Amino acid sequence: MLKVALLGCGTMGKTHVQGYKKMDDVDVVAVCDIREEFAQFAADELNSKVYLDFDEMMANESFDMIDICLPTYMHHDYAIAAMKQGKAVFCEKPIALSLEDAKEMIDTAKEENVKFSVGHVLRFFPTYAKAAEKFTNDNLGQARLIRTVRNQGFPMWSWNDWFSDYSLSGGPYVDLMIHDLDWIVHSFGKVERVYARSHIGDKQDQSIAILRLENGAIVHAESSWAYPQGSPFKMSFEIVGTQGQLEYDNQLDASITLQTRPDDQFNQSSYSPDASLQEPYYAELRSFVDHVAYDAELFVTPSQAYESLKVALAAKKSAETQKAVIIEKEF
Repeated sequence: MLKVALLGCGTMGKTHVQGYKKMDDVDVVAVCDIREEFAQFAADELNSKVYLDFDEMMANESFDMIDICLPTYMHHDYAIAAMKQGKAVFCEKPIALSLEDAKEMIDTAKEENVKFSVGHVLRFFPTYAKAAEKFTNDNLGQARLIRTVRNQGFPMWSWNDWFSDYSLSGGPYVDLMIHDLDWIVHSFGKVERVYARSHIGDKQDQSIAILRLENGAIVHAESSWAYPQGSPFKMSFEIVGTQGQLEYDNQLDASITLQTRPDDQFNQSSYSPDASLQEPYYAELRSFVDHVAYDAELFVTPSQAYESLKVALAAKKSAETQKAVIIEKEF
């Protein structure tokens, strides 16, 4: 039985609670949040002990893995503190706010010989995973143009409104667009150049980035926190390959459209993802639990999370300077 502690019981913490409830081989022995009502809710769901203080939990509980669902600016300090006590760490995305902090987290995990991963959940969404597979396995050729959209109203629910302070959240590039950036880098290739522009208003933030991948493909990525409050969350992609085109829009009944020209005869089909497939937040937690408990292959590596942050920060820098940014190779 893998023993887990959950740190942070807000929006993402509650989401993770539902995932752990489905795991018979996991015991969430402790939950921690400075807001007692949030911690108590998670504890009631998981039959866990409640803590309001991280240090007290670390001193009094025995567990193998900690799941960090705190605001981004807290990831570095709490992850390293847990690693130095020999705990495996699963940390919500993004890995950190700076490359320096991210590198220190990665180095500490290696030094302490503990397992570490970051919650880049988009890779576990069946629609996104299958899209990448189709270009690998279904003769759609090479992806040459990729468009992604991730738009919503401003996240007003955040604790102490931390999303609105970009020194704490990183803004749309680092918090929102990074979902698509991670999927793109992992599925289609590393980025070599970024040009981005943004409009920042009073919780009306809109961001666009043009990426050139090392393999020559071009990406147009759009993220917005400017939709009206209460409007449906929108995410979509379009992948144009040398032998076919794949489109997805989460707001359509038949959300995936495939267009091909076999034997120069145009063909189009539309379908929706299989609703029976595992829920992605459960799937990402299950993947790391299997890595920690059974030494299964690590699906999201720390170096990949670092690479995704590097691209997001490059887009943020490009938008601020209104100049293109070249991505330096490190890994």
